[in-house]
Amino acid sequence: MEINQKNLLNKVQLLSQLRYKCLTPVFLEIDNCSYAVIKGEPLSFYAYKKTGKRISSDIDILIPRKNIKTLEKILEQNNFQNHLATREDKIIMLTGSHQVAPWIKIIGEKFEINVDINFDIFWGEYTGKPINIEEFIADTVKINVYGLQVKTLPPLKAMVQLILHHYKEMNSIYHLAGHNCINYNMFKDVYYLWRNNQEEISLDKLYTISNEYKIIPYVFYVLYFTNQIFKDSELEKNLEAFKTVEGIRLLDYYGLDEREQKLWKVDFATRLNTDNLFDLIKDDLTEADIKKLERNRRIFG
Repeated sequence: MEINQKNLLNKVQLLSQLRYKCLTPVFLEIDNCSYAVIKGEPLSFYAYKKTGKRISSDIDILIPRKNIKTLEKILEQNNFQNHLATREDKIIMLTGSHQVAPWIKIIGEKFEINVDINFDIFWGEYTGKPINIEEFIADTVKINVYGLQVKTLPPLKAMVQLILHHYKEMNSIYHLAGHNCINYNMFKDVYYLWRNNQEEISLDKLYTISNEYKIIPYVFYVLYFTNQIFKDSELEKNLEAFKTVEGIRLLDYYGLDEREQKLWKVDFATRLNTDNLFDLIKDDLTEADIKKLERNRRIFG
């Protein structure tokens, strides 16, 4: 098993190197622009102190909404293509999502390089206090990824982005229906991002920024389930500060919109270990849920 895992990571690292090599002209051209590479290799660097330690299939770039067209033009000039054909679909993504459709470049016969352009760290259904992305990424830092200097978020904001991403993944009916979006590795990333960056991501600092962005219930939610797996006494002790009535309530529900929230009928261990999350929720979906699911499958793929 260990040999297979090592071989898999070696393959993942080689593919990631190829992605960054092919994107070198793009990153050089946007070097003076406001952007941050999120998740992927920067997260590997922060959480595991080395690139190539996480399995990733694309490169996610976070930019202010106003800069989308600029980045899309640069990608198009570098032979990337966007599969969304209709203006209606693009409007739906811009108004009801946090990203645009992937930009894809085909290398050889089979290998695809996918670039996801994110313009928000919340989900489309979010109705709370927005976060100004231009300000959020104003303090990016540069890290070396396979010889290329790229901008990314500092560790504390990387944690904020990761927590909100995981909350979205764990509660989106689209993701629950489409893939194994509640898994050990997502909590492993959260745990080691925190554990290996204690000075930058002290729980006091995390609480302060979470309070500023009004996201304490979501932080509690993700940290609570992370601690269900890692059972860290320090993390458990500090969870008390993040505990709110809303955060506790969210533990038993899924759904990003309050109108479509549903009570889980199985415990967390079952959700974590199942091979088919959709089977756990399909009987609870309404006609409106199914229509939304079909629409998202058509647009997002």
